[in-house]
Amino acid sequence: MPNFIRNSFLLILLLLSVASFAQNQVKDTTDFIHILYADHAITDRHYPDKQLLSGEVKIEHNGAFLYCDKAIVDKIKNSAIAVGNVRLEQGDTITMRSGYLKYDGTKSFAQAFDHVVLKDSKMDLATDTLYYDRVKQEAYFTSGGVIHDSINTLESRYGRYYLNEKRFRFTQNVHITNPDYQIDSYQLDYFTQTGVSIFSGPTKIYNKKSYIYAEKGHYDSKNEVSWFVKNAFIKHKHTSIKGDSLYYDRRLDYATGNDNVVVFDSINRTWIYADYVQRWVKQDSIKVSQNPLVISINKKDTLYMRATRFITSGKEKHQKVWGFDNVKFYNKDFTGRADSIYRQEDIRLMKLLNNPVVWSNKSQITGDKIIIKSDSLNQADSLRIPKNVFIIQKDSLGYNQIKGNRLLGKFKDNAIDHINIYGNTEIIYYLREEDGQLTGIEKNKSSRIYIQFNDGEIGSIGLYEKPDGIIYPANDFPASQHKLKGFKWLGKLRIKSKEDVIGNHILTFEPERIQKNIPDTDAIKREKLFDE
Repeated sequence: MPNFIRNSFLLILLLLSVASFAQNQVKDTTDFIHILYADHAITDRHYPDKQLLSGEVKIEHNGAFLYCDKAIVDKIKNSAIAVGNVRLEQGDTITMRSGYLKYDGTKSFAQAFDHVVLKDSKMDLATDTLYYDRVKQEAYFTSGGVIHDSINTLESRYGRYYLNEKRFRFTQNVHITNPDYQIDSYQLDYFTQTGVSIFSGPTKIYNKKSYIYAEKGHYDSKNEVSWFVKNAFIKHKHTSIKGDSLYYDRRLDYATGNDNVVVFDSINRTWIYADYVQRWVKQDSIKVSQNPLVISINKKDTLYMRATRFITSGKEKHQKVWGFDNVKFYNKDFTGRADSIYRQEDIRLMKLLNNPVVWSNKSQITGDKIIIKSDSLNQADSLRIPKNVFIIQKDSLGYNQIKGNRLLGKFKDNAIDHINIYGNTEIIYYLREEDGQLTGIEKNKSSRIYIQFNDGEIGSIGLYEKPDGIIYPANDFPASQHKLKGFKWLGKLRIKSKEDVIGNHILTFEPERIQKNIPDTDAIKREKLFDE
Protein backbone atom coordinates (compact mmCIF):
# COMPACT_ATOMS: atom_id res chain seq x y z
CA MET A 1 0.00 0.00 0.00
CA PRO A 2 1.50 3.42 -0.90
CA ASN A 3 2.49 5.59 2.05
CA PHE A 4 0.13 8.46 1.22
CA ILE A 5 -2.84 6.10 1.16
CA ARG A 6 -1.83 4.49 4.46
CA ASN A 7 -1.26 7.92 6.06
CA SER A 8 -4.65 9.19 4.81
CA PHE A 9 -6.37 6.11 6.24
CA LEU A 10 -4.71 6.61 9.63
CA LEU A 11 -5.73 10.27 9.59
CA ILE A 12 -9.37 9.37 8.98
CA LEU A 13 -9.30 6.85 11.85
CA LEU A 14 -7.76 9.46 14.12
CA LEU A 15 -10.44 12.03 13.23
CA LEU A 16 -13.21 9.50 13.82
CA SER A 17 -11.73 8.60 17.21
CA VAL A 18 -11.52 12.25 18.21
CA ALA A 19 -15.12 12.82 17.10
CA SER A 20 -16.24 9.76 19.05
CA PHE A 21 -14.34 10.88 22.14
CA ALA A 22 -15.83 14.37 21.83
CA GLN A 23 -19.35 12.94 21.63
CA ASN A 24 -18.72 10.81 24.71
CA GLN A 25 -17.37 13.83 26.55
CA VAL A 26 -20.53 15.82 25.74
CA LYS A 27 -22.66 12.92 26.96
CA ASP A 28 -20.67 12.68 30.16
CA THR A 29 -21.02 16.37 31.01
CA THR A 30 -24.77 16.17 30.35
CA ASP A 31 -25.79 12.92 32.06
CA PHE A 32 -23.36 12.37 34.90
CA ILE A 33 -23.62 13.73 38.42
CA HIS A 34 -21.20 16.60 39.07
CA ILE A 35 -19.78 17.56 42.45
CA LEU A 36 -19.68 21.35 42.49
CA TYR A 37 -18.19 21.74 45.97
CA ALA A 38 -17.96 20.29 49.47
CA ASP A 39 -16.11 21.27 52.63
CA HIS A 40 -14.56 17.81 52.83
CA ALA A 41 -14.11 14.98 50.28
CA ILE A 42 -12.76 11.52 51.10
CA THR A 43 -11.97 8.61 48.79
CA ASP A 44 -11.37 5.16 50.26
CA ARG A 45 -8.84 3.00 48.38
CA HIS A 46 -11.14 0.02 48.87
CA TYR A 47 -13.95 1.95 47.12
CA PRO A 48 -12.10 4.03 44.54
CA ASP A 49 -15.26 4.84 42.57
CA LYS A 50 -17.05 6.44 45.52
CA GLN A 51 -16.53 9.77 47.24
CA LEU A 52 -17.72 10.71 50.71
CA LEU A 53 -18.62 14.42 50.91
CA SER A 54 -19.45 16.46 54.00
CA GLY A 55 -19.98 20.02 55.16
CA GLU A 56 -21.76 22.30 52.72
CA VAL A 57 -22.27 19.89 49.84
CA LYS A 58 -23.58 20.94 46.42
CA ILE A 59 -24.15 18.51 43.57
CA GLU A 60 -25.56 19.19 40.07
CA HIS A 61 -27.28 16.97 37.52
CA ASN A 62 -28.95 18.20 34.31
CA GLY A 63 -29.90 21.57 35.74
CA ALA A 64 -31.04 20.30 39.14
CA PHE A 65 -29.00 21.10 42.27
CA LEU A 66 -28.74 18.90 45.35
CA TYR A 67 -27.69 20.39 48.72
CA CYS A 68 -27.03 18.40 51.90
CA ASP A 69 -24.76 17.91 54.93
CA LYS A 70 -23.29 14.61 53.75
CA ALA A 71 -23.31 12.67 50.50
CA ILE A 72 -21.88 9.55 48.89
CA VAL A 73 -21.37 9.85 45.13
CA ASP A 74 -20.90 6.64 43.10
CA LYS A 75 -19.21 7.51 39.78
CA ILE A 76 -19.75 4.07 38.22
CA LYS A 77 -23.46 3.81 39.08
CA ASN A 78 -23.89 7.55 38.50
CA SER A 79 -25.82 7.84 41.75
CA ALA A 80 -25.77 9.79 44.99
CA ILE A 81 -27.02 9.32 48.54
CA ALA A 82 -27.66 12.55 50.47
CA VAL A 83 -28.18 12.85 54.24
CA GLY A 84 -29.06 15.78 56.51
CA ASN A 85 -30.88 18.97 55.49
CA VAL A 86 -31.35 17.61 52.00
CA ARG A 87 -32.65 20.07 49.41
CA LEU A 88 -33.24 19.35 45.73
CA GLU A 89 -33.93 22.37 43.51
CA GLN A 90 -35.05 22.36 39.91
CA GLY A 91 -34.78 25.86 38.54
CA ASP A 92 -37.10 28.29 40.27
CA THR A 93 -40.12 26.01 39.89
CA ILE A 94 -39.72 23.26 42.50
CA THR A 95 -37.92 22.59 45.77
CA MET A 96 -37.90 19.28 47.65
CA ARG A 97 -36.61 18.97 51.23
CA SER A 98 -36.04 15.77 53.19
CA GLY A 99 -33.79 14.08 55.75
CA TYR A 100 -32.49 11.46 53.34
CA LEU A 101 -32.41 11.07 49.55
CA LYS A 102 -31.29 8.56 46.93
CA TYR A 103 -30.63 9.87 43.44
CA ASP A 104 -30.13 7.83 40.25
CA GLY A 105 -28.44 10.03 37.64
CA THR A 106 -28.91 7.55 34.81
CA LYS A 107 -32.68 7.48 35.27
CA SER A 108 -32.93 11.03 36.69
CA PHE A 109 -34.94 9.53 39.54
CA ALA A 110 -34.98 10.58 43.20
CA GLN A 111 -36.31 8.81 46.31
CA ALA A 112 -36.75 11.11 49.32
CA PHE A 113 -37.39 9.95 52.90
CA ASP A 114 -37.95 11.44 56.37
CA HIS A 115 -40.23 14.52 56.58
CA VAL A 116 -40.32 15.17 52.86
CA VAL A 117 -41.69 18.52 51.69
CA LEU A 118 -42.15 19.35 47.99
CA LYS A 119 -42.89 22.98 47.10
CA ASP A 120 -43.70 24.98 44.03
CA SER A 121 -45.16 28.48 43.62
CA LYS A 122 -48.72 27.31 44.34
CA MET A 123 -48.51 24.56 46.96
CA ASP A 124 -46.46 22.41 49.30
CA LEU A 125 -46.67 18.63 49.74
CA ALA A 126 -45.66 16.84 52.96
CA THR A 127 -45.10 13.07 53.19
CA ASP A 128 -42.72 10.50 54.68
CA THR A 129 -41.57 9.06 51.35
CA LEU A 130 -41.66 10.68 47.92
CA TYR A 131 -40.56 9.41 44.53
CA TYR A 132 -39.59 11.98 41.88
CA ASP A 133 -39.13 11.10 38.20
CA ARG A 134 -37.45 14.06 36.51
CA VAL A 135 -37.79 12.57 33.03
CA LYS A 136 -41.57 12.23 33.27
CA GLN A 137 -41.79 15.25 35.59
CA GLU A 138 -43.87 13.28 38.06
CA ALA A 139 -43.66 12.94 41.84
CA TYR A 140 -45.66 10.39 43.80
CA PHE A 141 -46.19 8.94 47.27
CA THR A 142 -47.75 5.68 48.47
CA SER A 143 -47.82 6.02 52.23
CA GLY A 144 -50.00 9.08 52.78
CA GLY A 145 -49.47 12.76 52.07
CA VAL A 146 -50.83 16.24 52.84
CA ILE A 147 -50.95 19.19 50.43
CA HIS A 148 -51.51 22.82 51.32
CA ASP A 149 -52.26 25.66 48.94
CA SER A 150 -53.84 29.09 49.37
CA ILE A 151 -57.34 27.56 49.44
CA ASN A 152 -57.33 23.93 50.51
CA THR A 153 -55.66 21.24 52.56
CA LEU A 154 -55.68 17.85 50.82
CA GLU A 155 -54.90 14.43 52.28
CA SER A 156 -54.81 10.97 50.71
CA ARG A 157 -53.21 7.54 50.90
CA TYR A 158 -51.75 7.62 47.38
CA GLY A 159 -50.86 10.67 45.32
CA ARG A 160 -49.11 11.59 42.09
CA TYR A 161 -48.09 15.10 41.03
CA TYR A 162 -47.77 15.93 37.32
CA LEU A 163 -45.47 18.94 37.41
CA ASN A 164 -46.00 20.15 33.85
CA GLU A 165 -49.78 20.13 34.29
CA LYS A 166 -49.70 21.36 37.90
CA ARG A 167 -52.05 18.49 38.64
CA PHE A 168 -52.34 16.06 41.53
CA ARG A 169 -54.07 12.72 41.33
CA PHE A 170 -55.13 11.31 44.69
CA THR A 171 -56.57 7.85 45.39
CA GLN A 172 -57.94 6.16 48.49
CA ASN A 173 -59.11 8.08 51.56
CA VAL A 174 -58.92 11.46 49.82
CA HIS A 175 -59.94 14.34 52.09
CA ILE A 176 -60.00 18.07 51.36
CA THR A 177 -60.48 20.70 54.06
CA ASN A 178 -61.52 24.24 53.19
CA PRO A 179 -62.75 27.02 55.53
CA ASP A 180 -66.20 26.68 53.92
CA TYR A 181 -66.55 22.94 53.20
CA GLN A 182 -64.94 19.49 53.23
CA ILE A 183 -64.57 16.83 50.52
CA ASP A 184 -64.18 13.07 50.90
CA SER A 185 -63.46 11.05 47.77
CA TYR A 186 -62.00 7.82 46.42
CA GLN A 187 -60.10 9.36 43.47
CA LEU A 188 -59.58 13.04 42.80
CA ASP A 189 -57.51 15.12 40.36
CA TYR A 190 -56.62 18.55 41.71
CA PHE A 191 -55.18 21.39 39.61
CA THR A 192 -53.11 23.64 41.86
CA GLN A 193 -53.21 26.70 39.60
CA THR A 194 -56.98 26.78 39.08
CA GLY A 195 -58.24 25.10 42.25
CA VAL A 196 -60.39 22.74 40.16
CA SER A 197 -61.01 19.21 41.43
CA ILE A 198 -62.12 16.38 39.12
CA PHE A 199 -63.29 13.29 40.98
CA SER A 200 -64.49 9.77 40.30
CA GLY A 201 -65.79 7.18 42.70
CA PRO A 202 -67.96 7.90 45.78
CA THR A 203 -67.46 11.56 46.70
CA LYS A 204 -69.16 13.90 49.16
CA ILE A 205 -68.83 17.67 49.62
CA TYR A 206 -70.36 19.02 52.79
CA ASN A 207 -70.61 21.74 55.43
CA LYS A 208 -73.20 22.68 58.05
CA LYS A 209 -75.62 24.03 55.43
CA SER A 210 -75.41 21.53 52.60
CA TYR A 211 -74.43 17.99 51.66
CA ILE A 212 -73.44 16.86 48.15
CA TYR A 213 -72.83 13.32 46.96
CA ALA A 214 -71.80 12.10 43.50
CA GLU A 215 -69.59 9.50 41.87
CA LYS A 216 -68.24 11.66 39.06
CA GLY A 217 -67.87 15.40 38.46
CA HIS A 218 -65.73 18.44 39.09
CA TYR A 219 -65.57 21.24 41.63
CA ASP A 220 -64.08 24.71 41.12
CA SER A 221 -63.01 25.77 44.62
CA LYS A 222 -62.08 29.33 43.60
CA ASN A 223 -65.41 30.13 41.96
CA GLU A 224 -67.33 27.62 44.13
CA VAL A 225 -69.05 26.05 41.14
CA SER A 226 -69.72 22.31 40.88
CA TRP A 227 -70.92 19.84 38.28
CA PHE A 228 -71.89 16.29 39.23
CA VAL A 229 -73.02 13.15 37.42
CA LYS A 230 -73.68 9.53 38.37
CA ASN A 231 -75.93 9.20 41.46
CA ALA A 232 -75.63 12.94 42.12
CA PHE A 233 -77.40 14.29 45.21
CA ILE A 234 -77.58 17.74 46.88
CA LYS A 235 -79.29 18.42 50.22
CA HIS A 236 -80.02 21.76 51.89
CA LYS A 237 -81.82 21.64 55.22
CA HIS A 238 -85.17 19.96 54.52
CA THR A 239 -84.88 19.94 50.69
CA SER A 240 -82.84 17.58 48.54
CA ILE A 241 -82.31 17.23 44.79
CA LYS A 242 -80.78 14.41 42.81
CA GLY A 243 -80.50 13.53 39.13
CA ASP A 244 -78.34 12.25 36.30
CA SER A 245 -76.56 15.61 36.13
CA LEU A 246 -76.46 18.40 38.74
CA TYR A 247 -74.90 21.87 38.67
CA TYR A 248 -74.40 23.95 41.80
CA ASP A 249 -73.13 27.51 42.36
CA ARG A 250 -72.39 27.80 46.09
CA ARG A 251 -72.03 31.60 46.05
CA LEU A 252 -75.42 32.12 44.43
CA ASP A 253 -76.92 29.10 46.24
CA TYR A 254 -78.29 28.05 42.85
CA ALA A 255 -78.64 24.48 41.61
CA THR A 256 -79.90 22.86 38.41
CA GLY A 257 -80.67 19.23 37.62
CA ASN A 258 -80.97 17.46 34.29
CA ASP A 259 -82.60 14.12 33.47
CA ASN A 260 -84.33 11.89 36.00
CA VAL A 261 -84.33 14.64 38.62
CA VAL A 262 -86.06 14.09 41.98
CA VAL A 263 -86.62 16.94 44.46
CA PHE A 264 -87.81 16.14 47.97
CA ASP A 265 -89.24 18.56 50.57
CA SER A 266 -89.39 16.76 53.92
CA ILE A 267 -91.40 19.52 55.65
CA ASN A 268 -94.22 19.55 53.12
CA ARG A 269 -93.81 15.85 52.27
CA THR A 270 -93.57 16.73 48.58
CA TRP A 271 -91.67 14.94 45.81
CA ILE A 272 -91.00 16.51 42.40
CA TYR A 273 -89.93 14.44 39.40
CA ALA A 274 -88.73 16.13 36.19
CA ASP A 275 -86.00 16.21 33.57
CA TYR A 276 -85.01 19.82 34.30
CA VAL A 277 -85.10 21.61 37.66
CA GLN A 278 -83.75 24.98 38.83
CA ARG A 279 -83.45 25.78 42.53
CA TRP A 280 -82.69 29.11 44.24
CA VAL A 281 -81.87 28.16 47.84
CA LYS A 282 -81.90 31.62 49.44
CA GLN A 283 -85.26 32.43 47.85
CA ASP A 284 -86.67 28.96 48.68
CA SER A 285 -87.76 28.79 45.06
CA ILE A 286 -87.84 25.93 42.53
CA LYS A 287 -88.72 25.99 38.83
CA VAL A 288 -89.53 22.62 37.24
CA SER A 289 -90.01 21.78 33.57
CA GLN A 290 -89.65 18.92 31.08
CA ASN A 291 -92.07 16.18 32.07
CA PRO A 292 -92.69 17.25 35.69
CA LEU A 293 -94.67 15.32 38.30
CA VAL A 294 -95.47 16.59 41.82
CA ILE A 295 -96.54 14.22 44.61
CA SER A 296 -97.76 15.53 47.97
CA ILE A 297 -98.55 13.13 50.83
CA ASN A 298 -100.67 13.58 53.93
CA LYS A 299 -102.06 11.19 56.51
CA LYS A 300 -105.27 10.44 54.61
CA ASP A 301 -104.36 10.78 50.96
CA THR A 302 -101.74 11.42 48.28
CA LEU A 303 -102.09 14.15 45.65
CA TYR A 304 -100.48 13.56 42.22
CA MET A 305 -100.12 16.57 39.88
CA ARG A 306 -98.80 17.00 36.33
CA ALA A 307 -98.26 20.14 34.24
CA THR A 308 -95.93 21.49 31.58
CA ARG A 309 -94.04 23.38 34.31
CA PHE A 310 -94.21 24.12 38.03
CA ILE A 311 -92.86 26.89 40.23
CA THR A 312 -92.62 26.54 44.01
CA SER A 313 -91.69 29.28 46.44
CA GLY A 314 -91.80 29.91 50.16
CA LYS A 315 -90.27 28.77 53.42
CA GLU A 316 -91.27 25.88 55.65
CA LYS A 317 -95.04 25.35 55.86
CA HIS A 318 -95.59 28.51 53.75
CA GLN A 319 -94.89 27.03 50.37
CA LYS A 320 -96.71 28.19 47.25
CA VAL A 321 -96.96 26.08 44.10
CA TRP A 322 -97.91 27.23 40.60
CA GLY A 323 -98.54 24.79 37.74
CA PHE A 324 -98.98 25.91 34.14
CA ASP A 325 -100.41 24.36 30.97
CA ASN A 326 -102.16 21.01 30.75
CA VAL A 327 -102.52 20.59 34.50
CA LYS A 328 -104.04 17.36 35.77
CA PHE A 329 -104.21 15.92 39.27
CA TYR A 330 -105.43 12.83 41.08
CA ASN A 331 -106.23 11.66 44.56
CA LYS A 332 -108.47 8.79 45.52
CA ASP A 333 -111.64 10.88 46.02
CA PHE A 334 -111.47 13.66 43.45
CA THR A 335 -109.48 14.45 40.31
CA GLY A 336 -109.24 17.36 37.95
CA ARG A 337 -107.78 19.28 35.03
CA ALA A 338 -107.08 22.94 34.30
CA ASP A 339 -104.83 25.25 32.30
CA SER A 340 -103.14 26.32 35.54
CA ILE A 341 -103.16 25.54 39.26
CA TYR A 342 -102.14 27.36 42.43
CA ARG A 343 -101.58 25.85 45.90
CA GLN A 344 -100.75 27.62 49.16
CA GLU A 345 -99.70 25.36 52.00
CA ASP A 346 -100.13 27.63 55.03
CA ILE A 347 -103.83 28.28 54.36
CA ARG A 348 -104.31 24.87 52.68
CA LEU A 349 -105.76 26.39 49.52
CA MET A 350 -105.82 25.08 45.93
CA LYS A 351 -107.11 27.06 42.94
CA LEU A 352 -107.83 25.62 39.49
CA LEU A 353 -107.74 28.40 36.90
CA ASN A 354 -108.70 28.66 33.23
CA ASN A 355 -111.02 25.91 31.96
CA PRO A 356 -111.00 23.91 35.21
CA VAL A 357 -112.89 20.67 35.72
CA VAL A 358 -113.13 18.49 38.83
CA TRP A 359 -114.57 14.98 39.12
CA SER A 360 -115.81 13.83 42.52
CA ASN A 361 -117.41 10.39 42.55
CA LYS A 362 -120.03 10.60 39.76
CA SER A 363 -120.04 14.40 39.48
CA GLN A 364 -118.29 16.51 36.86
CA ILE A 365 -117.89 20.08 38.13
CA THR A 366 -116.79 23.07 36.02
CA GLY A 367 -116.61 26.83 36.42
CA ASP A 368 -114.47 29.85 35.60
CA LYS A 369 -112.40 29.11 38.70
CA ILE A 370 -112.51 26.26 41.23
CA ILE A 371 -111.20 26.80 44.75
CA ILE A 372 -110.68 23.91 47.18
CA LYS A 373 -109.67 24.35 50.82
CA SER A 374 -108.37 21.60 53.09
CA ASP A 375 -108.59 21.10 56.83
CA SER A 376 -105.74 20.74 59.34
CA LEU A 377 -105.25 17.12 58.25
CA ASN A 378 -104.97 18.22 54.60
CA GLN A 379 -108.26 16.59 53.68
CA ALA A 380 -110.57 18.46 51.29
CA ASP A 381 -112.87 20.62 53.42
CA SER A 382 -114.73 23.10 51.22
CA LEU A 383 -115.37 23.92 47.58
CA ARG A 384 -116.03 27.34 46.02
CA ILE A 385 -116.76 28.35 42.44
CA PRO A 386 -117.25 32.13 42.03
CA LYS A 387 -118.78 32.08 38.53
CA ASN A 388 -120.38 29.88 35.83
CA VAL A 389 -121.07 26.74 37.86
CA PHE A 390 -121.99 23.59 35.94
CA ILE A 391 -122.39 20.13 37.54
CA ILE A 392 -123.14 17.01 35.49
CA GLN A 393 -123.83 13.40 36.50
CA LYS A 394 -124.38 10.72 33.91
CA ASP A 395 -127.66 8.81 34.08
CA SER A 396 -128.44 5.70 32.06
CA LEU A 397 -130.98 7.73 30.00
CA GLY A 398 -129.24 11.10 29.94
CA TYR A 399 -127.49 13.53 32.28
CA ASN A 400 -128.38 15.11 35.62
CA GLN A 401 -127.40 18.79 35.30
CA ILE A 402 -127.16 21.74 37.66
CA LYS A 403 -125.91 25.20 36.77
CA GLY A 404 -125.79 28.62 38.40
CA ASN A 405 -123.71 31.68 39.06
CA ARG A 406 -121.67 30.56 42.07
CA LEU A 407 -121.21 27.54 44.35
CA LEU A 408 -120.31 26.85 47.95
CA GLY A 409 -119.82 23.25 49.03
CA LYS A 410 -118.47 21.06 51.80
CA PHE A 411 -116.50 17.83 51.69
CA LYS A 412 -116.71 14.89 54.05
CA ASP A 413 -114.00 12.23 53.98
CA ASN A 414 -112.61 13.88 50.81
CA ALA A 415 -115.96 13.45 48.98
CA ILE A 416 -118.53 16.19 48.33
CA ASP A 417 -121.16 16.08 51.09
CA HIS A 418 -123.44 19.01 50.14
CA ILE A 419 -123.45 22.14 47.98
CA ASN A 420 -125.32 25.41 47.63
CA ILE A 421 -125.62 27.04 44.20
CA TYR A 422 -126.70 30.68 43.97
CA GLY A 423 -128.03 32.90 41.21
CA ASN A 424 -130.02 31.91 38.12
CA THR A 425 -129.87 28.24 38.97
CA GLU A 426 -131.22 25.59 36.62
CA ILE A 427 -131.59 21.86 37.03
CA ILE A 428 -132.41 18.77 35.01
CA TYR A 429 -132.74 15.71 37.22
CA TYR A 430 -133.82 12.13 36.52
CA LEU A 431 -136.05 11.08 39.43
CA ARG A 432 -135.70 7.45 40.40
CA GLU A 433 -137.03 5.16 43.12
CA GLU A 434 -134.69 3.29 45.42
CA ASP A 435 -134.86 0.30 43.09
CA GLY A 436 -133.73 2.52 40.20
CA GLN A 437 -137.08 2.82 38.44
CA LEU A 438 -137.49 6.16 36.66
CA THR A 439 -140.53 8.14 37.83
CA GLY A 440 -139.97 11.37 35.93
CA ILE A 441 -137.57 14.08 34.78
CA GLU A 442 -137.50 17.37 36.65
CA LYS A 443 -136.56 20.63 34.91
CA ASN A 444 -136.56 23.61 37.23
CA LYS A 445 -135.23 27.11 37.90
CA SER A 446 -134.73 29.02 41.15
CA SER A 447 -132.51 31.54 42.92
CA ARG A 448 -130.77 28.91 45.05
CA ILE A 449 -130.38 25.15 45.00
CA TYR A 450 -129.25 22.98 47.90
CA ILE A 451 -128.06 19.43 47.13
CA GLN A 452 -127.19 16.69 49.62
CA PHE A 453 -125.02 13.84 48.31
CA ASN A 454 -125.11 10.25 49.56
CA ASP A 455 -122.19 8.04 48.50
CA GLY A 456 -121.56 10.27 45.52
CA GLU A 457 -125.16 10.20 44.35
CA ILE A 458 -127.57 13.14 44.58
CA GLY A 459 -129.61 12.28 47.66
CA SER A 460 -131.95 15.25 48.02
CA ILE A 461 -132.53 18.57 46.29
CA GLY A 462 -133.95 21.76 47.75
CA LEU A 463 -134.99 24.72 45.58
CA TYR A 464 -135.44 28.12 47.23
CA GLU A 465 -136.94 31.48 46.40
CA LYS A 466 -139.65 31.05 43.79
CA PRO A 467 -138.76 27.82 42.02
CA ASP A 468 -140.25 27.58 38.55
CA GLY A 469 -140.28 24.19 36.89
CA ILE A 470 -142.04 21.02 35.94
CA ILE A 471 -141.67 17.28 36.31
CA TYR A 472 -142.08 15.50 32.99
CA PRO A 473 -143.11 11.88 32.58
CA ALA A 474 -140.11 10.05 31.18
CA ASN A 475 -141.62 9.68 27.70
CA ASP A 476 -142.85 13.27 27.50
CA PHE A 477 -139.54 15.08 28.12
CA PRO A 478 -138.80 17.14 24.95
CA ALA A 479 -135.58 16.04 23.26
CA SER A 480 -134.64 19.69 22.65
CA GLN A 481 -134.49 20.30 26.42
CA HIS A 482 -132.31 17.36 27.40
CA LYS A 483 -129.27 19.62 27.87
CA LEU A 484 -128.91 22.99 29.56
CA LYS A 485 -127.13 25.78 27.75
CA GLY A 486 -123.38 25.44 28.15
CA PHE A 487 -123.53 21.64 28.59
CA LYS A 488 -120.19 19.96 27.91
CA TRP A 489 -119.52 16.38 28.93
CA LEU A 490 -115.78 15.74 29.48
CA GLY A 491 -115.89 12.09 30.48
CA LYS A 492 -113.14 11.10 28.04
CA LEU A 493 -110.74 13.50 29.80
CA ARG A 494 -111.41 12.17 33.29
CA ILE A 495 -108.37 11.07 35.31
CA LYS A 496 -109.24 7.53 36.32
CA SER A 497 -106.13 6.46 38.25
CA LYS A 498 -102.87 7.78 39.65
CA GLU A 499 -101.08 6.05 36.76
CA ASP A 500 -102.81 8.51 34.39
CA VAL A 501 -100.84 11.25 36.15
CA ILE A 502 -97.60 9.41 36.97
CA GLY A 503 -97.09 8.47 33.31
CA ASN A 504 -93.60 7.16 32.51
CA HIS A 505 -92.05 8.19 35.84
CA ILE A 506 -90.64 5.45 38.07
CA LEU A 507 -91.29 6.37 41.71
CA THR A 508 -88.42 6.00 44.16
CA PHE A 509 -90.72 5.43 47.14
CA GLU A 510 -94.11 3.97 48.10
CA PRO A 511 -96.65 6.69 49.00
CA GLU A 512 -98.92 4.19 50.75
CA ARG A 513 -96.13 3.05 53.05
CA ILE A 514 -95.29 6.63 53.98
CA GLN A 515 -98.95 7.50 54.60
CA LYS A 516 -99.26 4.54 56.95
CA ASN A 517 -96.25 5.74 58.98
CA ILE A 518 -97.30 9.38 59.31
CA PRO A 519 -98.33 10.13 62.93
CA ASP A 520 -101.66 11.81 63.58
CA THR A 521 -99.88 14.71 65.28
CA ASP A 522 -98.00 17.43 63.41
CA ALA A 523 -95.13 17.21 65.92
CA ILE A 524 -93.08 14.78 63.81
CA LYS A 525 -89.57 14.53 62.43
CA ARG A 526 -90.39 14.62 58.77
CA GLU A 527 -86.78 14.31 57.60
CA LYS A 528 -87.00 10.57 58.32
CA LEU A 529 -89.64 10.14 55.63
CA PHE A 530 -87.08 10.31 52.81
CA ASP A 531 -85.64 6.81 52.82
CA GLU A 532 -84.18 5.86 49.46
